[in-house]
Amino acid sequence: MINKALQAPKSIAIVGASNSLEKPGGGLVHNLTEGGYTGEIYPVNPKERAIQGIKAYNNLDDLPEVDMAILAIPAQMCIDTVRILSEKNNTRAFIIISAGFSEMSKEGKQLEKELKELADKYSLSVIGPNCIGVINSNYKAVFVSPPPPVNRKGVDFVSASGALAVFLFETAAKPGLLFNTVYT
Repeated sequence: MINKALQAPKSIAIVGASNSLEKPGGGLVHNLTEGGYTGEIYPVNPKERAIQGIKAYNNLDDLPEVDMAILAIPAQMCIDTVRILSEKNNTRAFIIISAGFSEMSKEGKQLEKELKELADKYSLSVIGPNCIGVINSNYKAVFVSPPPPVNRKGVDFVSASGALAVFLFETAAKPGLLFNTVYT
């Protein structure tokens, strides 16, 4: 299900945010801030006071209500994080960058089942797990750089393969293929 919190969030928490652009959590913060997102950004990292010049939150309990959360943390931490944010922060959209779910193991498959149960229970929009993210006219929540430009006259692109998406981003620019919305 795609909801308003996924399409046009007024606030985004990045759980696993980083000052390093080499890490997914760092690329996400960078692309959100440099990509023109105008809502509130709440980086979450237990060890930092600020992430790329933005006040960091050391734990989920300190966060205000958040429309959407992007998770770039170990898979084993994702279920509790989704549960806490759904229950305490009224978060209704999640982009889960994290790998280690059904693509990896039996345990990962169980985690993915629990994630689906939470999504059903709280009517959540969930992109992922193990994805690159979402790009639309409101925000660029991907960790790859540079994200492709967005144009309302472009195509909408949905991909289950991050590798294919990155390949298309890189090759589409030369002939001028434009993207309006990307879910991967």
